[in-house]
Amino acid sequence: MLFDQLDDKDTAILELLLQDARASTKSIADRLDIPRVTVHDRIKRLQERGVIEKFTIELSHEKLGLPLHGFILANWAGDRAKADRRSVAKEICKLPFIAGCHIITGQWDFIIEVVAREMDSLGDSILDNLSKIQGIGHTQTMITFYSYQGAARGS
Repeated sequence: MLFDQLDDKDTAILELLLQDARASTKSIADRLDIPRVTVHDRIKRLQERGVIEKFTIELSHEKLGLPLHGFILANWAGDRAKADRRSVAKEICKLPFIAGCHIITGQWDFIIEVVAREMDSLGDSILDNLSKIQGIGHTQTMITFYSYQGAARGS
């Protein structure tokens, strides 16, 4: 992974944290052969600079019984001059089957990432919940066969 604005030590620390966000400063220091205090201080600076926003976990939706993964393209329904698509996106994100929602350019207004147990439950969630949100118009659902992470995500 390339980090244009960082030196080699910061880049190496970030690459190890991307592999395991729970890695201790000692284990990182040992792997990079630099002092633990240096690793600690650099991580703290990366946080202060906003390079590291948070340490988190990534859930396996499949192991949680939600193996169906897809995306929904959605249009805004209503007067665009009066549209606050940010509010609609926030409302969409409250639904339990929504992994994320992005306001986008082009023909569509939103791209919504979804997970579900199966096609029927996704269909019901769209019909019974998503389509009832004021501001959601036409939708197009696409199901993911396989997913791969790009270099910019750290994988």
